[in-house]
Amino acid sequence: MAGEDTRPVVRISDQEREAAVARLNTAVADGRLTWPEHNDRLAKAYAARTAAELAPVLADLGKPAPPAQRVVAVGSKIQRAMEPGRVEVKAVFGAVILDLSGLSGDIEVEVVANAFCGKVIITVPGDATVLDEGSAVLGKRALPGATATPGPRVRITGRSTLSKLAVLRG
Repeated sequence: MAGEDTRPVVRISDQEREAAVARLNTAVADGRLTWPEHNDRLAKAYAARTAAELAPVLADLGKPAPPAQRVVAVGSKIQRAMEPGRVEVKAVFGAVILDLSGLSGDIEVEVVANAFCGKVIITVPGDATVLDEGSAVLGKRALPGATATPGPRVRITGRSTLSKLAVLRG
């Protein structure tokens, strides 16, 4: 018949189903779903066998957040230019140098910087607003002063233990 869809139906994997459940859990935690809605959609997600059955369960939740970018330096030095999004940094007896100087516009980047006997250096654009919500234990966190112009926002969390975290303007 004309207009009939003849594409084969592809079944979803357990991993795809669990990713959908994780999105539903995040949505209820963010307040985008009520608990009764969450329970209803959860049952539908676990019952889904194809992508077509799973799609309506997630349709109004928007796109999933991109996975975090990770940089780990153990007894070494790593330099990276990073894309906007969430960045997780770990420096143990090593150094991580992040270049965020290419950021522009009204975007926010979250950097989770954890260091033990290490160093994390982050270069941000000249017009960036830097918010430090992290902590230091026998360590040092050096950040630039505030800016008056709107630009990208860099939110830094994490813990510096016997370590140094420095933010430089590029």
